[in-house]
Amino acid sequence: MSGWGRTSCAWLLGLGLAACGVTPSEPGEVPASPEAPDMLASGDTCPSATRLADFSAGGALAGPYELVGVKGALYFSVDDGIHGPALWTSDGTPGGTRLFRDFGDAPGSLTEARGLLFFIVGDTLWRTDGTAAGTLPLVTEPSPPPLGTGLTVLGEFRSRLFFRMYTPEHGIELWASDGTPAGTRLYLDVNPGAPSSLPGEIVETASGNLVFDAYVDEDMETHAVLEVSPTKAVEELFRVGGGGDTSIFRLSAVGDQVFFLVDETDGTPFLYVSDGTPGTATWLYFWDEVDTPGDFTAYAGRLYFTAEESDFPGAGVELWVSDGTPAGTGRLADIFPGEESSYPSGLTVFEGLLYFAADDGEHGRELWVSDGTAAGTRLARDIRPGAEGSSPYGLTVASRKLYFAADDGAHGYEPWKVFQGRARLVEDIVPGPLGSAPGTSGPSSGESGVFARAGSYLFFSTESFQLWSMLTGAYCPPSGTP
Repeated sequence: MSGWGRTSCAWLLGLGLAACGVTPSEPGEVPASPEAPDMLASGDTCPSATRLADFSAGGALAGPYELVGVKGALYFSVDDGIHGPALWTSDGTPGGTRLFRDFGDAPGSLTEARGLLFFIVGDTLWRTDGTAAGTLPLVTEPSPPPLGTGLTVLGEFRSRLFFRMYTPEHGIELWASDGTPAGTRLYLDVNPGAPSSLPGEIVETASGNLVFDAYVDEDMETHAVLEVSPTKAVEELFRVGGGGDTSIFRLSAVGDQVFFLVDETDGTPFLYVSDGTPGTATWLYFWDEVDTPGDFTAYAGRLYFTAEESDFPGAGVELWVSDGTPAGTGRLADIFPGEESSYPSGLTVFEGLLYFAADDGEHGRELWVSDGTAAGTRLARDIRPGAEGSSPYGLTVASRKLYFAADDGAHGYEPWKVFQGRARLVEDIVPGPLGSAPGTSGPSSGESGVFARAGSYLFFSTESFQLWSMLTGAYCPPSGTP
C-alpha cells in the first residue's frame, strides 16, 4: 500500500467511517447468509468495521446494551443523554441506525421469538415486528406484585415467549405469548388459584418437552422440577422441601437428560440429573462451601462445566464433565496444576469442539479448546505470548465462525475469530493499547452479550458508547499480523 493509502486509511478510521486492511475475504469463506454480499476479491481495501453511532456526543449514560438480532435488524437499548433510556435499531449502516421508539422508561429483557422482538417496559410486555403498527403492548402486570418479583422473561420455547407474571386470580405463574394480545395467556397454573408457583429457569429436552422449576404447594415449602409434554401432560421429576431456603438452578438439558443444582443450605449445592422418569433423579456430586459450579454447557452428549473439588479445596476451579452417573462426574483436566485455578469461562461449542478461556499459569489467560477428553484439552492459540495473556471474552458463534474479544498486547481489545480451526485478529478498529473494547458499555459486558448478529452483520458496542458493525465475512488485520 502506498504512503498516501496508509494516511487515508488512518484518516477514515479516525472518523469511524471505515478501516482499511490488506487482505480480502479469507480463502474458503463463503457469504455468511443468503443476504450477505460477496466479499471484495482484490485491491487495497477489504470489508471493514463501520462506526454506526457515537452516543457519547449527547452525554450518553449507558449503552448500547442488550444487543439482539431479529431477522435483518439489530435492536438495543441506550441512554444517549437526550432521549433517556430508549429502544434503537440498526440495519448495519450509519444511515439505518436510528431511534426506534422512546417509551419513557428503559426497555429491558430484549428477546427474539417467532421472528419478533419481545421486551419489557415497566410492568408491560411489548412486541414489535419492526414497524410502528406492529409495535404494541401484549399484557400489563397488576401492580404491585408480591414476593418482590415482577414480570420476568424466561426464554423462548417452541416459537413462543415464556415468562412469569402475577395476577390476583393465579398468583405468579407460567405464561406464554405468540406475539398477539389474544395469544398471550396463562400457560400452566401449577398451584391452582391465588397461590404462586414462582416458576424459574426453563429448558427444552431433545424430545421437545419443557422443563422448569417451581413451587408445588400453597405455602411454597416444596420446590420441584417439572416436565411438560407438548400435550401439557405434567410429570414431577424431582422435589425437595425446605421452603424459601432451598433453591434449584442451573437447569441444563443434554439430550433428554436434565441436570440441575439443588442448594438447601446456602453454600452446599448438589448436582442432580433426571432422565425424564418421574421421581428418579440421581444425585451426582456435592460442593461444600467452595465456588458454585457454573458455565453448564451441553457438548457431545455430556455436561461440561466449571467447578472446584470439595474433597481437595486447594485443587482450584477447573473444567469438569458429567455423563449422568456419579462415577462419570468429575474434573476433566487440571489446566493450572496445583492449588491455583485456571477459571475456565465462556464455554462455547463450535465446529464440533468446546472452546473457552482459561489460565494455565504459563501463558496467562488464553483461548483453549477441548474435544471432550483430558488428552484433547489444549491451548488453542497463545494470542499474547507471556504470562499476562490476552484474556479472551464474549465467545459467540455467528455465521460459521467463533467471535470473541482479546488483547494481543499490541492492538488492545479487538474482535477476533476462529475460522477453520485458526484464531486470528479480525481488525484493529481503534488503534492503540486499549483498542475498541467490545461489549464494555452496558450491563451485558463480560462473558455474554458482547456480539450480536443480524442479517449479514456482526454488531458490538464499545466502552466509549459507540455502536459498530462489520460484515461477518470481513477479515482486515493490520499488515504483518499472523
